[in-house]
Amino acid sequence: MKRLRIKPNTLSFTLLLGALAGLLPLSIDMGLPAFPNIGTSLNVSPGTVGLTLSLFMAGYATSQPVFGPCSDRYGRRPLLLIACGLFVFANVACTIAPSINSLIFWRFFAGIGAGGGMTLMLATVQDLFAGAIARSQLSYINLVMTISPIIAPTIGGGVLAIANWRAIYGLLTIGGLIVMVGIALGLDEPIKSRDINAIKPHRLIGNYLLVLGNKVCFGYALVNALSYGCMFAYIAGSPLVMLNVLGVSTTTYGFLFASTAIGIMAGSFLSGQLNARSVPPGKLIGFGLTLAAISAIALVLVSVTHTAQIITLFPLLVINTFCYGLIAPNVMQNSLQSLPEIAGSTAAVVGFLRMLSGALASLMIDFFFDGHTVNVMSEVMSFFAIASLATYTYVNHYITSK
Repeated sequence: MKRLRIKPNTLSFTLLLGALAGLLPLSIDMGLPAFPNIGTSLNVSPGTVGLTLSLFMAGYATSQPVFGPCSDRYGRRPLLLIACGLFVFANVACTIAPSINSLIFWRFFAGIGAGGGMTLMLATVQDLFAGAIARSQLSYINLVMTISPIIAPTIGGGVLAIANWRAIYGLLTIGGLIVMVGIALGLDEPIKSRDINAIKPHRLIGNYLLVLGNKVCFGYALVNALSYGCMFAYIAGSPLVMLNVLGVSTTTYGFLFASTAIGIMAGSFLSGQLNARSVPPGKLIGFGLTLAAISAIALVLVSVTHTAQIITLFPLLVINTFCYGLIAPNVMQNSLQSLPEIAGSTAAVVGFLRMLSGALASLMIDFFFDGHTVNVMSEVMSFFAIASLATYTYVNHYITSK
């Protein structure tokens, strides 16, 4: 089959990498409306169905430290094809799963495929771009990726209106196959030189110690992770706060959630535009982190003064998610460019820390939520926002003092 090479710095290239990264939110959010149907169909409790999401996220998190170094050794393109192939095969298995145990098992492997795709997307951007161009590219990829959680619940609900829950996994199979074909036909190997020792134990451990010991690289990765924790505290806490405490309808909640996701898109778009105009990334990061901390603290004040309503919470939530769209592409690129020779391993650490922070935020919400106030969501968001700003302040001071 003839190769149709997609050139970097083109819209097609951005859409391809954005679609690759979008497999994660599509895999999470498309299936959420089907949870009751899966429980009824397979005769299991809601908690057991929830394991399909938990194991997917576990697969996603654990795959990144493997795919990153392997791509440094064997190249990005073959590992991308393996990740997408695994995602496609696992979703085929989910479509025909005869039991909940089988569904949970294959969702874990679907998560591995999605995690590999995200890690290798970051490494590919680092291979092909540098500086402001890389930050701009990541901004636009983040914009494309953010469309997925906006449309995914609607797609999932629409599929359930005409078919059963198995069709959702069938649709994910088709989506993964399209991305896989796009990579096979359009993507050249982006890595300039392969490290033949990258997966040997001494080099593997050494590379990860190099990432963890580099204050700039690890510092920016931690800033990114803590910022993600702030956003994930909103994702985990918003249904509890808005549906259970404030009593909004599911339709209204869907509209509000989509609106805050558009806030991320707006931040990503602005980041891309300003990077293209050579605005220093430090200004974008500093402004975004400061505004995120202010908006999160304002959420706490609204909560503790018992004035929390949709009209008082919603504008602050939009501002906060806008900040993440502005922050993330810049801190990720600053982390990756610190150690470009081991971009796969660095991308794995960036992704793993982000997932760890998101999981911690979700656990904090679940553990401290009291069932009748909005305080916990605001307080956890504030904790992560302030920690992210403090970490960036330290990293920035370290860089300027060298």
